[in-house]
Amino acid sequence: MKINATYIMKTLSLLIIICSLTFSLNSNASPVQLAKKDLKLNAEYLENKDKNSPFFLILHGTFAWHGMELISALQENLYEENYGSLAITLSLSENNRSNFFDCSHPIISKHEDAQKELDFWLTWIEDKGYKNIHIIGHSRGGVQVAQFSANQSKRIKKVFLIAPLVWNLKQTAISFSQYNKQDLKEFLVKVSSQSKKNLFEINQALHCKNTKISSESFISYYDSKPAKNTVELLAKIKNSIYVYLGDSDPLTPTFNLYYSKVGKLEHVVLKTIEDADHYFRDFATEDIVEDIISQVK
Repeated sequence: MKINATYIMKTLSLLIIICSLTFSLNSNASPVQLAKKDLKLNAEYLENKDKNSPFFLILHGTFAWHGMELISALQENLYEENYGSLAITLSLSENNRSNFFDCSHPIISKHEDAQKELDFWLTWIEDKGYKNIHIIGHSRGGVQVAQFSANQSKRIKKVFLIAPLVWNLKQTAISFSQYNKQDLKEFLVKVSSQSKKNLFEINQALHCKNTKISSESFISYYDSKPAKNTVELLAKIKNSIYVYLGDSDPLTPTFNLYYSKVGKLEHVVLKTIEDADHYFRDFATEDIVEDIISQVK
């Protein structure tokens, strides 16, 4: 099965632009800002006074934030059913980040940075007294949540992954070559010889065009390590996992292809949401939340 990398990249870029114009914050949520070393981190908190009730830690996708439409809708729909949540915004190594990542800024974050920030926020939730904590991740946030869950299985209950990232070096190299007219493997070797903090200009890095990126960031996002294919991490997670795929999401066939190669995992449940793209708008979000609630009652 051939995967059109250019089509997928263009589709995701268009979806992100649309999504950035349509986000809305939940009026019931309380903003939370905490300091972690020299960075201020932001999140939206919907409290549940019953600390034994299911509570959700929610993570966005690539260069997004907690105020994007899908994340806000997840919080709102959960709150309507009396479930609390904390939707976090990864700093991406920027102080007080509270919107979509600005591609005019240099990319100096790393894919694996999410692990420490997830741990930071999970500790905050635990300190609030919540004892029944579940975790939700969307897109790249899905694979970051999967990695976190594999390492922190005793601290969380169930894992919910929404259109989680699938990745392999070959397809990434094809996309990279189309946008940057260079061989990815050769470029990785070149970048690896430079200092970690070195910034260089590039035609396209992830969703950003004509941007700057550091050497260590480029290696983190474009090399095979750390792991970025959700399917490869599923077997390492001890918790029950629920994966939601949109039938109109161009990435769904890729996920299904990779999953078919690992065989059926008894602790993993795949669910396809009808009339849903990568961002699960409107009724699609409601369908996901309805199913999530049915799994934690």
